[in-house]
Amino acid sequence: MKRFLIVVFTTLFICKTWANTIINGVIKLPKHFKVENTFSGDLSDNKSFHLVFSKNKQNKQYTVHSYIFDGENIEEITPLENEKPYEVVSFHQQNNELTLLLSFEKKKESFLKKVVVNIETKEVIENLPIEHNDYSASFREVNRSVLLYETDEKLLIKEYKGSKGVSFSEFVYSGKKDKIKKYFKDNSLIPIKTNEFVTNGATSALRGYLNDKTITVTKENEDDNITEVLAVNFKNSSISFSKIKSFNNSNGDKEFKKSTSYINNNKLFQLGLSKKLGKIKITDLQSEKKLNTINLDASLVSKIKGNKEFQGIENFLKNAGKNKYNSTITVNKTNTNKVRVRVDYVDISYNYHYNWWWHHQQFMMWHQQQTMQNIQINVPRGFGPRQPDELPFETATIKKEKRFFELLIDTKGLTSEEDLPETTFKEIDKKKYINRVEESKTFKNISTCFLEDSFRFIGYSKKLKGFIIQSNKIKE
Repeated sequence: MKRFLIVVFTTLFICKTWANTIINGVIKLPKHFKVENTFSGDLSDNKSFHLVFSKNKQNKQYTVHSYIFDGENIEEITPLENEKPYEVVSFHQQNNELTLLLSFEKKKESFLKKVVVNIETKEVIENLPIEHNDYSASFREVNRSVLLYETDEKLLIKEYKGSKGVSFSEFVYSGKKDKIKKYFKDNSLIPIKTNEFVTNGATSALRGYLNDKTITVTKENEDDNITEVLAVNFKNSSISFSKIKSFNNSNGDKEFKKSTSYINNNKLFQLGLSKKLGKIKITDLQSEKKLNTINLDASLVSKIKGNKEFQGIENFLKNAGKNKYNSTITVNKTNTNKVRVRVDYVDISYNYHYNWWWHHQQFMMWHQQQTMQNIQINVPRGFGPRQPDELPFETATIKKEKRFFELLIDTKGLTSEEDLPETTFKEIDKKKYINRVEESKTFKNISTCFLEDSFRFIGYSKKLKGFIIQSNKIKE
């Protein structure tokens, strides 16, 4: 109790001493705070939260200034303070409680702190930090976050549901030749978001699909046109696994130059491409029964949908088969019992990540680095640092008006010539909205989020000398 009272008193002292001034919708931090970056996240159809990360030049501590915005009014939340800078790993919400998972580094060790914010009462509860070393990936749903950790000895899953305590599930490898260890070795797992419209899928080898207490992991082997599937169950404290299933998308030989896949409703959609050949194979994962094989050729002319600018299968295969491109396939739900399958190709430097806020932060950091490099561009130098292999957003903008096409597929895996029904989730060109703000010279320290019908961002206005939060209507 004594410790709790000290935390409450300290929090109140921080809030009173360093209270920000919000005047006419403009947030002005005291001058002794040096802003590092910002972060934005959605809460509901009209509510969002926004974080401003800064360093207090007086006491050398790092502060997180938090705000709730309902489209009209800005409400300030008690700030957080730490001796090391925070980074957002994930966030989720249940009822009126927002849970933030924040990481920080200390003495070469990584830690994770859970912070619970009551949106109504503005009460803030900080939990003691726990170990965050060997973090690999995070899956975020509305009311929970699932974090995956990989070490040389084990696989560990931490689930944060609502504001409750964290639950742990682990699997200890039997040795260096353990099949599960070999499955995950040398590949970073990329979480796939399935509860919104996805224009392009991932191009990485290892991908994960979260469903309740199971993560279905696919592993692409382009050399053999094979997709391996492994179900990881973390219902109990011990992780259990299904048998690794292997699905070939060729006739035994290396038929295709490129291959990829996507899972939807327990069906595996495999795409294989070369410069002259293309095929989509659909398999029921539970029974392992092949439902259909769709050859990408002239016979599809009447069934190709969704793109009036599409230049035909022959041109598509010729271009998609080039070394500078990766093929992608995504499956999207519709308001009927059929699905829309989108086939596309992306620049080889394209980097999929389903959290747009993460993408935005990475882009901003890259942009800052590029700005510093441009400033020093005329300075004589020797060999400089090697550039990253993948720069998010550098070439992720796809000329989709000429590249992609869609097929309408029923529950049996058969193609249909019907008009495309509406998708369950709206197709929003998020990059377009983000670009408008990022390229503006009016704001700096920008972060963005998307609500049901609007695009929202926080940014520092040079003219007003403070932060503003702005909403823009999304045009369909």
